[in-house]
Parts: sequence; structure tokens; C-alpha cells
Amino acid sequence: MLRSIVLVSAGLSCRPAPPAPDADVEEPRADAGSNPNPLCPGPVEPDTSEVARLSLPARTRSTVTGGYHIASVDRSTRTRVVAEGGATLALGPGYPSTVTVTLDAVVDPRCCCDPIAGAITIDEISAIEGAATVTQAGPTALSVTVSEEGTSTFEASGVIAVPVGGLDGCDAYDDTRELPVTFSMSVRAARPHWRIEAPPECGARTVIQSSRPLPITTVALDAMGEPFYPQNVEHAEVTVVGDGVGLRMPEGGAPSDIVATGEGGVVITATDGGGSHEVSVIPAARIDAMDVVFAIPGFGGGGMTLMEGQTQDGFGRTGNRVVAVISRLESAGDPLCSEARTEDFAVTSSTPETCAVDGRFCESVELPSGDLLTRSAEVVADGTCAVRVDAPAFAGGAGLGAEISVTLLSTGSMIDVTP
Repeated sequence: MLRSIVLVSAGLSCRPAPPAPDADVEEPRADAGSNPNPLCPGPVEPDTSEVARLSLPARTRSTVTGGYHIASVDRSTRTRVVAEGGATLALGPGYPSTVTVTLDAVVDPRCCCDPIAGAITIDEISAIEGAATVTQAGPTALSVTVSEEGTSTFEASGVIAVPVGGLDGCDAYDDTRELPVTFSMSVRAARPHWRIEAPPECGARTVIQSSRPLPITTVALDAMGEPFYPQNVEHAEVTVVGDGVGLRMPEGGAPSDIVATGEGGVVITATDGGGSHEVSVIPAARIDAMDVVFAIPGFGGGGMTLMEGQTQDGFGRTGNRVVAVISRLESAGDPLCSEARTEDFAVTSSTPETCAVDGRFCESVELPSGDLLTRSAEVVADGTCAVRVDAPAFAGGAGLGAEISVTLLSTGSMIDVTP
């Protein structure tokens, strides 16, 4: 399987689909879209039935890991590394007031990219300022308790057991097997009010297609109305009410896992703070515009967008496949804030002797803005490749479509990316 895809976003504006192609057009093979490729598994049905109202309690965590700590170039010396870190916590009923903070490896920017090798052992906690209580809970674990708003600071000191060669290539410290380390920590505690948000690209209104998850997150605001990001709360308590829409959610899911089905509206309200957000849910028939990008996958700069009438030579970094990406869906001028449903689209080729639609193709790598359709056309020979994408249920059932015809040469040098 090809390890990476590089695609550049480019749109083809789509019009209502023309009449169905003639009998010479290749129909999708019997396995198209059903080949059990583990990279693009089929949709997983939620474990619960549809309801009109859901109440989700807040999801919290009592262990905080901050990832690598960055050494302070100004405060570190040749005989001691001083790393800085911290945590942000929410205060309030139901939120853990005591959390375990794990001190992870230290990265010094003067020592390239890798963390300083060796196990860390903390043996002293000092210089506590503020309302926090800090005790040791393990070799690299601290128990931190907060009871009031504000910022507390403290230091946790110990040693890094550096293995032989662990400081090779880093002249910031003397070569030693025990490098003293001090973690200079800050802990901020604040009482949150919560706001419900959708991604900025959703536009002024949040519109999604039926049978798609709600694209929402809960954002904590401090007393000044500024966002902050408490590490002891994954999401706030919310109430979700559908109007003409059924709601489904897998057990233990978050607000963004809720699937809305039907046509109508959904109002999501944060219990603590009262912030609300409305999502409009529409059926496929109300989607009236789309843009499609046709491209060839590749790696190391080999991926490319295809343009109508283009002649393209294959080479060692291009894949032997023409893929389609849905870069835009709209309804009455509003962009859809949900992923395209690949099952809504048919991909066909009128030149199967050059490029033939086969089973599913998915890649778990970065893609351009848009949604990769899992049906694609395998390039099998030099010549004209004509591929078409149709969404027959769109535009009130009139359908929308887009197509491209390109000439592909030197296809024998393309890399096999069979799904």
C-alpha cells in the first residue's frame, strides 16, 4: 500500500447531472465499495436507538500528562537542566480537584530533537506559591490539589539517570550519568462557563447532512470570557434536543459522536454556563452544489491534481490510480459542515481499457481540504482515461455530477496502489 498521498486542492464546479451515460460506460464492478479494506471500514451503527433528547454528563480525567517538557535555555546550566511545564484545571462541582501530573521526558532545543535519554526520579518538591497542594505520588508523578481560582507555582527536583552516550552530540551539559533536573511548574485553576462551538469553516450557519455526527465542541470560558483549556475535563455536561431529527450515540460517546438523522434542527446547550448552538440537518436531496477534485496519488511530490484535457506522464512517485475528492458541498449557499457520505456517490469510467473502477481505496494520511471517495479507477494502460462522479440523490433527485478526461502516458512506471 502506498504510504502517503499528496494532493493539491482544486475544484470543478458541478452542474445537474446530464442524462445517464450510454451502454459503453463501465458500470462499477460487483465488489466496488464492498471490498473489506481495513483502511476504510464501513460505518459502525450506534449501540442505542434514536431518541429526541439526550443528556450527556461531563467527561473528566484525573491524570494529566503534558508530553515532553522543554528545557529553558536561559535557566539551565551545564550541570542542571531546568524544564518548564504546567497544567490548567477547571474548578466546580463534578470536576476533579485533585489530579495526578506526570512529568515526562525533557527536550532541550540545543540537543536537536530527541529527549534527553534516561529515567527520571523526583526526590524534592519545593518553592510552592499559591493555593495548590503538591505531594509526590511516584518517581515522576505528582498529586496536585486546587481549591480556589488562581495560578500556583512550584518546583520538582531530581535526577535523570543518563545512559552511556546519552549526551553524545549535546554540548549543553557536562557528560555525566546523573544529570540534576528541576521542573518549574505552574498550575492554573479557573471556574469555567461553557460555550458550544462549531468549526469556523462551517460559516454563519451550521448545516450538516442527515446521518452525520454533530460537528461541535464544548469550549471553557474564564471570568473574563476568554477561552481556556482545562486538562481535567474532556467535555462539559450538555443537553441535546432534536426537532424533527432523531439522535443516536454510541455508549460512552462525546457530543461530537452524536449522529443526527432526518430533517430539522438540533439545539445543543451547555448545562454550566447556558451557551447554546443550533445545527440544521438536511437530507441529500437539499444538497444543490458540489466541487470535485480529480487527482493521482503519489509520494515525495509525486501526487498531482488532474485538469480536464491534460496529458500526464507517469513516473516513479505517482500511483496507478485516479481518485476523486469532494472539496465542497452546499445547500442554498450554506457550506455543509459534515463529511461527504461516500455511499451517496457513484464513480464510473467510460474507458475501462485505460482506467477501470474497482474496489475501495483509502489512505490514513493527510489529504487536501475535502473527502476522499473510496471508489477509484485503477490505471491499467496508456491512453485516454475518462472518469465520472455522480450523486444521483442530490438537487432534489435531479442529481449532480462531474467528470474528467485526461491522457495518461508511461503508465507502466506508476506505482501499484491496489486497494
